[in-house]
This record gives sequence, structure tokens and C-alpha cells, in this order.
Amino acid sequence: MSPQYRAHPITILGNLWRVLYLIIIPVLRGFFAALGNDLTGWLAGTWADVLILLLMVGIAVLRWWRVTCRWNQDTLYISSGVLLQSDTLIPWRNIVTLSVTHSFYLQPFRAVRMRVDTMGGSRSNADFTIILSPKNARILLEYSRGRGNDCLPKGAGVYTPRTSSILALSLLNSNSLAGIVFIAAFISQSGRLLGVEFSRMLIDTFEETARALAFGIPPAAAALAYLLLGGWTVSFIRTFLQYKNMQVSREGDNLHIVGGTVTSREYLVKYAEVNFIDIRQSLTTKVMGLYSLYISAVGYGKQKEDITCLVPTEGETKFRQNRTLLFPALSPAPRSLPASMRGVMRFVAQPLCLCLGVPLITGFLIRLMEGWTAFALFVGSMAMVPCVVFLLARIFDYRTGGLARRGDVFTLRYSKGFYLHTVVVNRDKIVQVELRQGPFQRFGSTCDVVVRTRGEGRIQHRCRALDLKKAEKLFA
Repeated sequence: MSPQYRAHPITILGNLWRVLYLIIIPVLRGFFAALGNDLTGWLAGTWADVLILLLMVGIAVLRWWRVTCRWNQDTLYISSGVLLQSDTLIPWRNIVTLSVTHSFYLQPFRAVRMRVDTMGGSRSNADFTIILSPKNARILLEYSRGRGNDCLPKGAGVYTPRTSSILALSLLNSNSLAGIVFIAAFISQSGRLLGVEFSRMLIDTFEETARALAFGIPPAAAALAYLLLGGWTVSFIRTFLQYKNMQVSREGDNLHIVGGTVTSREYLVKYAEVNFIDIRQSLTTKVMGLYSLYISAVGYGKQKEDITCLVPTEGETKFRQNRTLLFPALSPAPRSLPASMRGVMRFVAQPLCLCLGVPLITGFLIRLMEGWTAFALFVGSMAMVPCVVFLLARIFDYRTGGLARRGDVFTLRYSKGFYLHTVVVNRDKIVQVELRQGPFQRFGSTCDVVVRTRGEGRIQHRCRALDLKKAEKLFA
């Protein structure tokens, strides 16, 4: 049995936040004393306020003191609770992902956040989260790494992406919406920390800058364009810093992933528990012949700031080498069941409706608001871009999508949103296959194949407009 490891003392501050509601008692007492102009009575009862504050601190310290973890060869033991003692036992064999996050705001306190995830946990939260000192977190992580290295295969290796690959990932996959959400959260938090006037100053500065740089287009349209550009820039910087210094290695039974600069992250994923690999392309990377590799595993990529892409954007030859290095058994097979020509409308009907609907709505808005013609045309033109990209993605899906099977390994090619996916999954990770027919598909004997795979929550993959009898034979 290992020694007993206690949570980092910084946990006390988090525990104080949980009992902050107790401060309402001295606040109310002071409020009523002020209403009654009873300063003497308030001073006479300050001992009660001090007692409540000491109680708050005492509860926070006691909660921190009761959180401990220890382990032996088979089990990780976690103890917590003050009035109600809770002892959690997690067998090592059931732990899928161990992750350690060196958050920039915890680094001055020499503290890190560790998460433990199993198949039985929540979709949104880890089974167990604890803040530890870097030394104690390293001891726990190294113990887990060493458990699977007795059977380290000779072919195991290390993949370190080039800076150009990370730049390409950041450049081509950055999302303006994600950056805008980050900017909005930053302004909101700055208002809370530095006052409403500071956040108002940021907004006014942006408005004045957009008006000054409108260059003849309506200021509202210029503000929208610069907001999208600013959101993309912020998203690009965040993605680059998130993946800088990244390294992936297969070590026996584990997949070890590290990366990040301002906030560094480290993951230990049980190799056998990887549900599937997802080779992902946008339209731009499809045309350029570039690929990115993602994986699905319990606890990996669960948090918004997690590293999710395992192999950043690479050319076909380099990508194939790195994919084979990490996942030699999950090789995509050439499609044997392509989309049927009878089901072409399953791919293009929805995006065509959007492409036709945006001009109609724009024209209606121009008639409704005559003074906003230029702005409505600008917004309509901007809205047409994702609609056309969506249509092109569906066309590529029709030309390249479908199914393949090589032994017990299935390859699913389909599009979702603006991205093309090639998912390679072993048969034992598939939990359900549904052959779904709409009213018009019955006349053409086609179907949509919906494959649900193991994981947290409902993970499904839809391949459209496949021949029904051939699909039944493939999954027989």
C-alpha cells in the first residue's frame, strides 16, 4: 500500500467558496443594525460574526484534511467527507484516462489538477478530481504508467508533431465562434473583476475602431466582420498554444500524450480502451490532401480546453506513417459499399434548401427594412458562405462516403456538418447498428446506416444512402 497523499492546501479556497452562503448571517445582521441605527448593538455582536467566519474557515480546512488518496497494486482508494465519510475504490484495470492539468493560475501555488475517468462515470464530469502538488501527481502518474510497461512491445514509438503541422491545424481548424465566445467571456469576467466601467470601455473601443475602419461599408457590417476576424484570431492563438510542445507515445498498454505552453496538459489513456480513431478533414484540407487524427476514449477530450487532436494536420505519406506508428491495427480499408446513385438527394436536399432560403430571407428583410439594405445584403452574403461550404461537404460525402470491412475492423466514411470523417472502429466497440429507411428510400431500396459506438454519451455515425441488401450483408 502506498503512503497517504493529501489534496493541495489551495483546495481550502475552493471549499471556502462552497460555504460562502454562511456569510449571509453577518451581512443581514449588519444590514438590520444599520436600518435601526444601532451601532452599539452591532459592535456588541461582532463576536458572532467572528465565530461564523471561523466556522467557515474551519469547515473548509476540515473538508481539505479529509480528502486523501492512496493505492495498492489493484485499487485506487479515495477518502472524503466530514459528517458523512465516503470511501471510493476504483480498480486500476477500470481506469481509462488519467489526466494532469498544469493550469497557469495554479502554477504560482505549485498545484496541479488531476482527473480520473472510468466507463462508469459522468459524461460531463470526471469520476474523481483532486488538486495535488506536482510531485505527488507525478508519483501517481508514473505508477500508472509503469503498470503497463512490463509488456512494452518492440514497435512502440514516439510521435512529435512539427511546428508547421501545429500551425496548419491552428490556421485551418480555428473557429470564429469559439473565439467570439472566449472574447465575450473575457469581457464579462473583466467587468466582474475590474468593474462595469472597464468592460464598457472595451466595448466602446471596439465600436469606435470598427466605425473608423469601416472603409465605406455600414459600420454595423464592419463591426460584424471585425468581430468574426477577431474571434478567428483569438481561436488561432489559443489552438497553437494548446498544441505547442505536443508529444504522443505508445508505451505498452498506455497512450501517453503531453502538450501545451501557458497551460500544459498530460494524459495517460489505456490503449485497449480507445473506442475508435477519427481521420478528419475540412474542405480545405481535403483539397490540399491533409489529414488530422482524433480518438474517442472515456475521459479524453472531455473538457473544453483538452487536447483532442492526436496527430495535427499532415500530408498523406507522413500522416500514414504516424497513424501506423500509433494504431497499427486500425487501418482504414478502401470502401466496398459506396453511396447509391439513387440516394443523391439524401446528400444535397438540406444544403440546397439553405442555399435557396438565405437569398429569399435576405430579400424579405430588404423589403421590410428599407434603410438597412446594405447591412442585410452584407449579412446575407456572409450567411451564404457556410451554406455553400455545407453543400460542398455533402457533395464530397456523396463522392467519397460509404462503408468497408476488413475482418473485424469497420471503416465508416461520412460527413458531419462541415467536416469529412473516416472512422475506423473494431467490431467489439460497436454497440448498435441501425438500418434506417425514410419514406422515399423504400422505393429505391436504400437506407441510412447508423452505427453507435461505445463511449460516454450517445456517439453515432451516419452513412447515408447505401444499398439496403449490401449493408445487411456487410454487418451480417
